[in-house]
Amino acid sequence: MQIEWPPECSTTLAAWSHDRMSITAPWMIKEESPIKHYSRSNLTQTSSTFFNNNLYPFSTNSRKAELEGGRNQKWNTILSILGKNSVNHPNPSKGKDMGDLEYVKTLNRFDCPITLCPQNASFIEVGVHAVLRQRLQQSTVEKHLRYARYIENHPCPVDFRNPSLENFIKHMDYREQIEHAGPHALVHEWKTMKMFLKAYGIPLWTYKPPSAPRAHKRILPFPEVVYRFFHHRYSEDDYENALYQYLFCHSFLIGWRVPSEICELKASDVIINDNGTGCIVITEVKKHRSQRTLFPGKQLLFSKTHKSFKNWIDYWRPRVENQHSDDAFYLQPDGRPLTVRHLGHKLSLYGKQVWKDFQPYDMRHWCAISRLIEQKMSTNTFDVIPVKNWLGHEKIQTTMNYVQYAEQYYKQAPYDWVKRVLKFHELAEGENTIKPTNSQNTSVSTGTSPREVSGPGRN
Repeated sequence: MQIEWPPECSTTLAAWSHDRMSITAPWMIKEESPIKHYSRSNLTQTSSTFFNNNLYPFSTNSRKAELEGGRNQKWNTILSILGKNSVNHPNPSKGKDMGDLEYVKTLNRFDCPITLCPQNASFIEVGVHAVLRQRLQQSTVEKHLRYARYIENHPCPVDFRNPSLENFIKHMDYREQIEHAGPHALVHEWKTMKMFLKAYGIPLWTYKPPSAPRAHKRILPFPEVVYRFFHHRYSEDDYENALYQYLFCHSFLIGWRVPSEICELKASDVIINDNGTGCIVITEVKKHRSQRTLFPGKQLLFSKTHKSFKNWIDYWRPRVENQHSDDAFYLQPDGRPLTVRHLGHKLSLYGKQVWKDFQPYDMRHWCAISRLIEQKMSTNTFDVIPVKNWLGHEKIQTTMNYVQYAEQYYKQAPYDWVKRVLKFHELAEGENTIKPTNSQNTSVSTGTSPREVSGPGRN
């Protein structure tokens, strides 16, 4: 189906279908080539998205249209043009502003140029190029685009239309010397700039960001505080309250990478068999979507009285599941899957209500140390191999870095941290060891079983 563009948009024709999109520019017809390399002498460049390559109003960082990359974009003009034809085209206005690259999956790789023209390319086009040509993860590209919007609107901005080393160095010096930006922030901005340079076909510059300190402080909550995360009242809405109680419980005990691996978890990834066995398949976005399989204990996997995965699937998830839910394991109150940015913000906000020093990644650190202490209790040594496999570390040294902290925490709290938070109610006041029990119906809170309140595993 051909789209009838207005006169000012007549330089490029875009053909749409349900499963792909192709763009035909005049120079492509003449030269019969799907790709044209960028050069200073020839600024005519095909676009990798559904935008005209010369349309300034559609460029997210266009000065002429006064639509800088840092502002939320309104795609009404584009949608009104494309909407004249009854085609189900992707809509970038849904999801994360200007960072939603879901529609990149519908694009044809042959339509993506090798390099882009900085004078005409939008931020979204650079993002699509980064996914298709640089093979960056979508979440990484979205993060870089957020940094790009910040950099462009900074008091000492970077000109992405005419990138130069001098301009970039001036910005970075201002950030480092005047604003005292940390090494990690500067590294992220440098990675963002490198993504744009690669998209433009410009050789990488010689800038070197400051090195981050290697020593990391590990101030983590003790089990008594972690227990409160599982039972704090986060919201007046019963479902949202249960959602974050379960999320904190599962995150502290599983130790997955927050929030990406949480958002990637599917209902089909949680396998629970009738004979009381089961496992969880975790998709590691950071490791190019490789997967690792965990076999949690029965209390976390299918217990009826704890905040188990089975309780979530059987009782809470069906409450909000709808046509937008897909197969996502955790759902927002409106039934839609969780997003990385939304979940990260909520976990940080709610976590500080319980412990003022909380940061979402503390849950992974806590899990590493608690699992090392668990090994100490069972084998009388801090065996790092099982913990490495549990957390999905590629290098054994990454796990070894936690041992010194596990030793220090173990001296102050010499008991099994995992059992402590799961069976906290069984402890006598001041007791440092767990009493053995054969009961299968242990409640996670003192007094009435959570099942008698309003659903399993909630207080």
